[in-house]
Amino acid sequence: MQNEEVALATLAKHGKSFRFAGYFLPEKRLNQAARLYAFCRWIDDIADESSDKQLAKVELETIQRAIETGTELCGNTADFLSLQRELGFSSTLPIQLIEGVKQDLYTVDFKTQDDLIRYAYRVAGVVGLMMCPILGAKEKGLPYATNLGIGMQLTNITRDVFEDAQMGRRYIPGSWCDVSAQDIVENSVATQQKVIDATKRLLALSECYYNSGWQGLRYLPKNSRNAIAIAASVYREIGIKLAARHKYAYWEGRTRVGLPKKILIASSVMVRGGYPVFAEKRAPSIDVLHASITDL
Repeated sequence: MQNEEVALATLAKHGKSFRFAGYFLPEKRLNQAARLYAFCRWIDDIADESSDKQLAKVELETIQRAIETGTELCGNTADFLSLQRELGFSSTLPIQLIEGVKQDLYTVDFKTQDDLIRYAYRVAGVVGLMMCPILGAKEKGLPYATNLGIGMQLTNITRDVFEDAQMGRRYIPGSWCDVSAQDIVENSVATQQKVIDATKRLLALSECYYNSGWQGLRYLPKNSRNAIAIAASVYREIGIKLAARHKYAYWEGRTRVGLPKKILIASSVMVRGGYPVFAEKRAPSIDVLHASITDL
């Protein structure tokens, strides 16, 4: 019970959109989702908050070995291993998550779209896969859960372009945009236009993954479908708001979705039986969307 309370508090503090969507989940599913979120947040914070990147790398690798061997290294790993036993997913998934987060320890300077998608798969696509047994998803839904996670991560990257650049991270592929993280921080007019053009491309790419992800909603029970459709729709709204209201001004701070808009989105999803209004858009095939991650 204490683990669940702590996890729910973590979710409420750091994942407000997900906590909002969690109100539409049954209590057991919400508690499991919160525990998974708390573990993922812990892993992410090790990379983001450590002043000693080498020490952070050692800590992440220690956690990785603990998961591989089933060792209850601390309270966080003990609870995660317990959750893994409850749900039955492979340890390959959290290990991929850690491998992705380790990329954030140093300068991030992706060269290609493939680099970007592989990273998004590791830090978010695998989270979608770990969520599947929590939500009661059918096996056919797994590829779509991966794509919904990737789409949301691409939105996250779009939202945080300036903030990430301040930490030496440029996730936008260099093949799209020939600027460095330092260029983004210095924020010249020429750099702004290049990054805006790349941001538009990021959001267009995220739409491909969202549109595929929506197709997998039919593999979820209705009480889970509502929550996931709401969570992803609220997250997608960040990109829409960045484009429409902020004119892609990524340097002006994080774009956020307010509670009234969240309620409007939730109402729309509920009226449509758990499907977003845009869920019928065409999407590229799974083979196309997964071309760069088949070996993962």
